[in-house]
Amino acid sequence: MKPGYRSIIVIIVGVLVIVIATVYVLLYWENLNPVDKDEDEDEDENSDFVVLNQQRIQLLRNEVSQELKSFKMKKILQRRDLVLRKENFSNESQISYYQKYVTPNNLTVKTYQTSNGLTTAEKIYAAAVKWTWVSDQTLHGKSEWWLYPSQFIQDTPTDPDNPANGMASDCESQACTLVSILEALGTQKSNVRVVVGEVNFSGEIGGHAWVQLYENGNWFELEATSGPFWDDDDQKLVNNIGFSFSYFKTHPYPVVEYWAFFNDQYYYNPNNNKKSNNLPVWWFETD
Repeated sequence: MKPGYRSIIVIIVGVLVIVIATVYVLLYWENLNPVDKDEDEDEDENSDFVVLNQQRIQLLRNEVSQELKSFKMKKILQRRDLVLRKENFSNESQISYYQKYVTPNNLTVKTYQTSNGLTTAEKIYAAAVKWTWVSDQTLHGKSEWWLYPSQFIQDTPTDPDNPANGMASDCESQACTLVSILEALGTQKSNVRVVVGEVNFSGEIGGHAWVQLYENGNWFELEATSGPFWDDDDQKLVNNIGFSFSYFKTHPYPVVEYWAFFNDQYYYNPNNNKKSNNLPVWWFETD
């Protein structure tokens, strides 16, 4: 073989050796570090999931806002003088004061539950959304006036200042009564509570009271005041069918800030961690 050919062959062999060695090193390095690629893919998938989840939540929030708007529930907040405030629930004695308005053992509450055939939580809520919201100013001549469930059930239907037919009250009395009846049915006290806080009803922000029920490891809201209400501005009754029992299992409730949670046994303030003894661990959860 001529020397020139021999040199060319040596060069070609050398190049092939370098190429093969390079490929081998790259493959070996990739095998040593397969997680990097997976992590990048996981990060991309997680980012996509977060974006899609945020979009889904926003769509649901918009849906809730439209429902609230169709119910005209922002008027419920417009007619409050916001005596229901965050500072009202700032310490143990103030929160525990409101516990007295949850009365599951009261005879009137028990009679209401049994005589109306309210044998499930769904039936109790169906009855609650038929109660009429009437401002405390209209019904009592005061900006805020809490009623015991027995007063709400017995007295308001015949109150001469009640502009509607049947049981009528502001949000806090309805929330306390709903919790009382649910407990009278047998719902564990650890799994139901009155909630007070700031909400956003289609752009109107203010203090409000509603109910949360714990089921299958999650809290979800019951909004009794989404039923009929007396419109003080137009002096007429607005008939709403209200949110369904399961609506807030799949939709975000329009809460701005939680102020307190309570029933006749437990209470909790998430802002300063004031709480009753033996508070169930899931009471620290808000949703």
